[in-house]
Amino acid sequence: MNFFKLATAVATLTGFTQTAFAADLGPNLALNTDIAATYLVDAETTVATINPEFSYTGLENLEMTVGTTLNLWENVGTKSDITDEWNHLPVLEFGASYAVNSSLDLDGSFNYDLESKTRGDIKLVATFSF
Repeated sequence: MNFFKLATAVATLTGFTQTAFAADLGPNLALNTDIAATYLVDAETTVATINPEFSYTGLENLEMTVGTTLNLWENVGTKSDITDEWNHLPVLEFGASYAVNSSLDLDGSFNYDLESKTRGDIKLVATFSF
């Protein structure tokens, strides 16, 4: 890959990689959407994804989320775009985060594939920040 192609790819990905916006849907309920573009230099592949996520923060120090990740575009193997997402059911991603105090957070998450009707691994994380 020459320098011009690399510079163009970096500029394009920088423009697409952002938080689209958050929409407050009511008290304690929001829709957060992230768009991410990834370019792998050695593999010369590009993948763009969108991650819509609902979050609920009604309880003190607790945030619960549910979302999914959809491919907007990719050129891995055969090229595909967002319309390919209509060919299968999504994978839902569930999570909860609890702030014990300003230095300790507890997180739990798992995903559920609606197509194969299987649950992914449950992930529990304790983070101590100092």
